[in-house]
Amino acid sequence: MTADPPPFERHHRTAQALVSTFQEALEPQFTAKGVLSREEFTRAMGLMMAHWPSVLPLFASICQSCTAASCTASGCGGCTTMGDAAGDGQQPLHHDGRRRDFVTRLMVSALRTRLPDSMDPVTGASFPQVILPGLQSTLTALFYEKEWEALNASAVALFNRLGTDRDAEVWRRLAHEETLAVLADTPFIRVMLRFRQFHQQRQTFIRRMTDHLRERHFVFAEEHFQALFDALFGRLRDGLRTELDRARTDIHYGEGTAEALLRIFDQFDKHRLEQSVPVRVLGGRQMPRPMLAQRSMLGATPAAKRR
Repeated sequence: MTADPPPFERHHRTAQALVSTFQEALEPQFTAKGVLSREEFTRAMGLMMAHWPSVLPLFASICQSCTAASCTASGCGGCTTMGDAAGDGQQPLHHDGRRRDFVTRLMVSALRTRLPDSMDPVTGASFPQVILPGLQSTLTALFYEKEWEALNASAVALFNRLGTDRDAEVWRRLAHEETLAVLADTPFIRVMLRFRQFHQQRQTFIRRMTDHLRERHFVFAEEHFQALFDALFGRLRDGLRTELDRARTDIHYGEGTAEALLRIFDQFDKHRLEQSVPVRVLGGRQMPRPMLAQRSMLGATPAAKRR
């Protein structure tokens, strides 16, 4: 006796049947009215069906019976992950008391694999580890509650499909799963798009991070923002290099996404270049440009008060 397919596969088949029915219902009407030729319509539908497997992760992400904490109680048998299939004994990841924010978990995994640890010489704090609590609060503040919940549900589904939440292993598996990589990039792109008004939103981000980290006596400075921005979003540049890459980005994430990301990268690159230019002072000497976060925090730290 064969086992029932997972719920998201059943949803996938249902939607496929609906699209096929849509084609059968509208094709005579298009032919009669001459709005589209039969060949054009059939070709368009053929392309849609050819790319249909790429939407499978999206159906997995909206399958509430696979992502809800009540999965076991409801008797859902469709939560088999890649890890389970491989026999490594990993269990699906659910919202529990220990971990609820899987969007930040995904972003932290990117930071840890792309940004080496460095120690602050004054406080001894390790960057980026020291900023993680502040990062979580600052990221969630960029979105409405329902928006964040939707992103989090997709992140839960992603981790379940990957079968692991170990940092290096997550990105190793994503490198071989193109359709899941599209799903994984979604929260990064949504966060980056919050920097459309780059200079104002960068300053707001730095101020919020500094406020959240005040008790840790850590000043989140311009250099930290640049390192964080590069680690989180730098790899997205690969999807913007050619016209075909940009078209794919718009297809996956919405019309105009590629252009908006390019503008943000352009503003970031110009700002980073400006910050790297030394400031000339009296006597013709040059000195490094003061970091904005440090200027705004003067008098707020114990060291500044002693001065």
